[in-house]
Amino acid sequence: MTALAKWAAALSYTAAFGTEINSLAAGSTAIGSVIIDNTTTLATDGYISWSLSAATTAGTSYLSFYLLPLNEDGTTYGDNTATGTATPDSQYYVGNAPVQPPASGNVVGSIYIGNIPATKFKLAVYNGTGNAFGATAGTISFASNDINLNG
Repeated sequence: MTALAKWAAALSYTAAFGTEINSLAAGSTAIGSVIIDNTTTLATDGYISWSLSAATTAGTSYLSFYLLPLNEDGTTYGDNTATGTATPDSQYYVGNAPVQPPASGNVVGSIYIGNIPATKFKLAVYNGTGNAFGATAGTISFASNDINLNG
């Protein structure tokens, strides 16, 4: 059977993290508590968007993102090793996003990701901004793109 990609509904962002990004130290990784379910939508790609109160002043600041699919055991995501300063294995890496410190306000941006698995997954973020996120960090959200395989 041939898969048919078609346009679906417009982007709708959902928070991918709870409080686990609050005060996330520089050089540390957080795994989102929110389970993103792509078993019905079958989206092939999407976006990660953020608005963070990271008071970065470093010239080369970035965020790294990882997509951790649900394993066959039905309880663990990715290789289950990413905590604190340990990042997920490179096979889960989806991209780096450079961030520029604003004169005031939050660090905002988005990154496109492709090849989303047709399963449940969580996102992880590595804080490469050089500074801890704020005590109420802001949001990192996910939206599947408006093309899917539900032909």
